Amino acid sequence: MSLRCPLHRAWLLCLGGALALFAVMGLGVNVFSVFQPEIIRLNGFTDAQGSWITTVRSLFILGALLGVNQLCARFGFRLIMTSGVLLVSISCICFAYAGSFFMYCAAAALTGVGYCWAGMVPLSLAVGRWFRHRRGLALGLASAGSGVSTVFAPVLLTRIMARSGMRAAFLWEGGVILLCALLVWCLVRDDPARLGLEPYCQEGPDAGQPAPVRREGAGLSHGQTALLLLAALFVGATGGPGFSHLTMLYTSAGYDSLFIAGLLSYLGAMIGLGKVLCGQVYDRLGWRGGNLFTFGLLLLSLALCCLAPAGGAVLPVLAITAFGLGMSITAVSPARWASDLCGPAGYESGVRTITVASTAGMLVFGPIPGLLAGWLGSYVPAYALFLLLMAAAFALVHGLYRRT
Repeated sequence: MSLRCPLHRAWLLCLGGALALFAVMGLGVNVFSVFQPEIIRLNGFTDAQGSWITTVRSLFILGALLGVNQLCARFGFRLIMTSGVLLVSISCICFAYAGSFFMYCAAAALTGVGYCWAGMVPLSLAVGRWFRHRRGLALGLASAGSGVSTVFAPVLLTRIMARSGMRAAFLWEGGVILLCALLVWCLVRDDPARLGLEPYCQEGPDAGQPAPVRREGAGLSHGQTALLLLAALFVGATGGPGFSHLTMLYTSAGYDSLFIAGLLSYLGAMIGLGKVLCGQVYDRLGWRGGNLFTFGLLLLSLALCCLAPAGGAVLPVLAITAFGLGMSITAVSPARWASDLCGPAGYESGVRTITVASTAGMLVFGPIPGLLAGWLGSYVPAYALFLLLMAAAFALVHGLYRRT
């Protein structure tokens, strides 16, 4: 009689993953947009230099992605994910004491490596090892941690910056991330077999019935793989610079800093909710429902972002609602695409390759918003570009599912 993984142990892995993403994706990357306008103002940087700081981060994420699978295989998820969170904590200290553009870029590089080591690739592989059923829900719950930190951190950090300065805010953030590293070490385990367990299996009358979706693909041709990676590249443009420049978009449109901080907090709640909902949609409605959910919401949000100069509170709230719910495309969708399109033998490499392409999109398009703002005096043209890229990505992904 085989053992099934106790519910609490499998879900404790999800809790550890949620804390890792709370730290590296939420505090380390998403919330950085709170600091970006202040960094530009205090140091007299141009908009282009502000964009280059996040571009350097994306460059190091991309470089670290090339070896993260091998590191996880050699040293285990526990050590690599904990080390990644520690690196992001160190990067906060570096940001706090940075005195030049080079030092800001060096701190961003540490954030990039830490983000990769404790991010979606090791988490997706760990969930694949610990769960046989309900992977979409498990991955959605774990990845929702990044949204939780975005709920309260922007307002708190904005208040700390107003009272004690940007350095104090970075140091507080680094301390919280260090605590998360300790908790990740306690919660994450590499393999259920080492604990005498099997991966979590769904119990109940529906356990033996397959979900109404295609579980495994037979793999893609080289041409089809190239199209999938091109779509991931376009998705990365919105998930990276499109996200990180939201504060600059609404700041340049004349909105108050506290209102923008409140929008970011609300965005965090929507990100967390969206990832949980997205996992459920993929599990229950399959690839068609999941892709329509993510792409449809992001297309709507980008169209609303283009209306930022119109003013008022309603349009920004609607845009942030759709953006947050749709951001699950960067966390839940890559693992699902790899499972559905790359086949069982290509799942792990597929997750990494899709994530590399998405990160390359962050890198390639990272400087674009700042450059366009410098030339045209507005961030709206960049969001119009992201709208076109997201529409192209949807057409590519949908076409691949229909043909394979």
